[in-house]
Amino acid sequence: MYIIIVGGGVVGSHIASLLAEEEHNVVVVEQSDEVLDNIRRQLDVKTILGNAATPKVLREAEAQSADLVIAVTNSDETNMLTCFIAKELGANATAARIRNPEYSGYFVTAGKSPSAPRKVIRPKSLGIDTFINPDVEAAKEIMSILSSFYSTPIENFANGLIQIREFKVEKGAIAHKPLGEIALSKPCVVAAIVRAGGVIMPSDDAVIEQDDHIYLVALREFMDELGESFDQPQPPAKSVAILGGGRVGCLLAEGLQEHRIAVKLIDENVSRCQENAAKLKHTIVVQGDGTDRDFLIEQGVPSADAFVATTESDEVNILCGLLAKNLGVSRSLIVVNKLGYIPLTDAVGVDVAASPSLLTARKIAHFVLHGGAISASLLEGKQLQAIEFVTSPTAYIAKRNIGDAGLPKEAIVGAITHNNRVIIPPDDSPIQPGDHVIIISPLSVTPSVEKFFT
Repeated sequence: MYIIIVGGGVVGSHIASLLAEEEHNVVVVEQSDEVLDNIRRQLDVKTILGNAATPKVLREAEAQSADLVIAVTNSDETNMLTCFIAKELGANATAARIRNPEYSGYFVTAGKSPSAPRKVIRPKSLGIDTFINPDVEAAKEIMSILSSFYSTPIENFANGLIQIREFKVEKGAIAHKPLGEIALSKPCVVAAIVRAGGVIMPSDDAVIEQDDHIYLVALREFMDELGESFDQPQPPAKSVAILGGGRVGCLLAEGLQEHRIAVKLIDENVSRCQENAAKLKHTIVVQGDGTDRDFLIEQGVPSADAFVATTESDEVNILCGLLAKNLGVSRSLIVVNKLGYIPLTDAVGVDVAASPSLLTARKIAHFVLHGGAISASLLEGKQLQAIEFVTSPTAYIAKRNIGDAGLPKEAIVGAITHNNRVIIPPDDSPIQPGDHVIIISPLSVTPSVEKFFT
């Protein structure tokens, strides 16, 4: 696919890296020469210096021939205008990063009188096919984790029947054993082993070590029970302390209070606290310093089921997430924007680091599917990708079994659905047209896997 990325910051450069590794033809448009120099040093992509919210620059980028234009600058308005112009020039599809939630709904024009008809302008009328709000994605991810038994994200496939989940090996019963000797309680597939930030593709003789992270493929109904083999389950959170009353913190508090979860929202800024207190009727809003240990104890943070740090400072979030853990909070989650900090958060003991940049890239991964794919998710940053393919009658893999198809050795087939029947682990039956096949592989292998379903 020919893809134009407008904005070369943290989000734009990460998406460019992801798409370039998948062998898409990528162009990055950015107004800062310094930012473009960084991208040129790191990525093999075309770059254009200029303001993409102008027809001249978009024509130079050949927007009229683009399969997709992704606008992810720091300005919502620039992103919206860029998508509008690109669509007018002939771009096939557009996606815009929009942080202001008021922009992502319908626009209703005023009528000439109270009884006169009013025109409803939908986002697509503005030339935007997909709105991506990183703050909303981060809040949704954290809510999903807080409502489950384990402090790890879940990826859903086959209309939610099949899940892929990451577990940390905390229990010693399965540590130091080869994978082939471990008997798990329900049918599943180990899709990957992560150790010290590196990915190990599983084999029967691969030894599981304490503190490894395991990606598991299983039926949704079995996942919680399977998790007990790796980690101690915790009841879903009933009380949550949130540090940071910005967009993510406010969205999270809003979502949690709707689920009748007791929420305390802490922020240093007095005016922000007043604004949030007026908006969040069922949330306790407190003004104070979240880095102050005595203040957190005074506010009852140690007795909360979970602590979430969502300030604009990654460093403060990491520090306070660790502080909450030391105070005895069982679940500590933080928001980080700098991708280089994610390994650090795991090393210091924070349970989950939600990255708006990674979540935005995950959303984009769904948007650039081809080769028979209908769903995709990024795992372990962007080291792995899980894709759900639908087998067409003319696909190379049709009527071949997995063992004889010749798939790359790094590709793990996690599940097959045939006539609404889920097969985990997959057997040697030939893959039939219409079957759904879920494959996990390194990102660099994805183009090779896609050829089997094209």
